[in-house]
Amino acid sequence: MDGIVPAAGMATRMRGIPKFLLPCDRSYTTLIENHLREMLKFCETIWIPTRPELVLLLDSLGIAQDRVVVLPIVTNNMTETVQRVLQIASANSFQLIMPDTFFLGETPYETLQNDPEIADLACWIIREEQKGKLGQVLTNEHGVVADMKDKDPTCTYPISWGALTFSRNLEKYMKSDHPHIGYAVKDALLDGGTVTAQTISGQYFDCGTPDEYLSMLENAL
Repeated sequence: MDGIVPAAGMATRMRGIPKFLLPCDRSYTTLIENHLREMLKFCETIWIPTRPELVLLLDSLGIAQDRVVVLPIVTNNMTETVQRVLQIASANSFQLIMPDTFFLGETPYETLQNDPEIADLACWIIREEQKGKLGQVLTNEHGVVADMKDKDPTCTYPISWGALTFSRNLEKYMKSDHPHIGYAVKDALLDGGTVTAQTISGQYFDCGTPDEYLSMLENAL
């Protein structure tokens, strides 16, 4: 299994500050370093697709090595970014973690299936302030996803997803105009595919917004 950490976003909600550089502990460990430290325990190679102008920033962290590949890339959205990685990588399954997220408590790195049929979603009980801002999921008693909705303020599903593992079977559902990979997961679900979910004990923070990042710091430090 390979890992993918897409770091090619424009960070407009954070006034252009690369979100993966945000510190998440008192040692000033960045969010992306925190993810890589854990992902390297479970992934053979980790791909970090990023905009060419951000390569020097990533290089300054000293994270590139034989198993961590910083990949300069120009794409229009996250799905297209993932598609480009899949064209290069030889792995049959992948763990995808967004670089602007933080997990407090149990983490998904070791919890997610290594080789799901299509995809295995890491889910958390959604907090009130997150409703309408994240993708929400409805599962049955066996942990199989029955439905999912993306950033719908009227949705009452109790859990949200924030990371996943997926197999090459998801690739055929990816469309280059999809804003993110969740659209492919939803299309696979509508096509009758089996998508599973793991409810993680703890809290999920989308540090791509100032409010969530400050909330993470208040809870984690």
